[in-house]
Amino acid sequence: MQEIERKFLVKVLPSLDAFPSTVYERYFLVIKPDYEERIQKKGEIFEKEIKRKTSELTRITEKKTISREEFEKLKETASYKISRISYFLEPNLTIKVYLGDYEGLVRAEIEFDSEIDAKNFIPLDWMGQEITNTKLGKDSKLVKLNQKEFLSLIKEYS
Repeated sequence: MQEIERKFLVKVLPSLDAFPSTVYERYFLVIKPDYEERIQKKGEIFEKEIKRKTSELTRITEKKTISREEFEKLKETASYKISRISYFLEPNLTIKVYLGDYEGLVRAEIEFDSEIDAKNFIPLDWMGQEITNTKLGKDSKLVKLNQKEFLSLIKEYS
């Protein structure tokens, strides 16, 4: 599956009460510059994902459902963890509210059918600075930040 997306900080959080949400618990098994393997728990669904970067906005994603037991076993080998709540505003627009070590990060993610659509997108009024290709824009980069670096980046991009 091809994934084309852009990511923005949220400067004014819209009311999320009416939108469905899912709590994510994500663990990274392998992180390389253009490749990552991770497992995640989405509500009561367990998945293993492999992502390969093909351009600045596009990644190829392979995803499969795994058992709770396989998830728990793989979780023991993971290097990094991230938790967040994803709110689904539209089929292609989500808001991610980060928890724990990354509390304070609220990110909007928009998925597109083509890179042309992505490049032509005009951010909505409540969206702030674009962070697509920054350390705040990818969970696999975010998890490598210490608390001081994280807070500095939040301040820099806000």
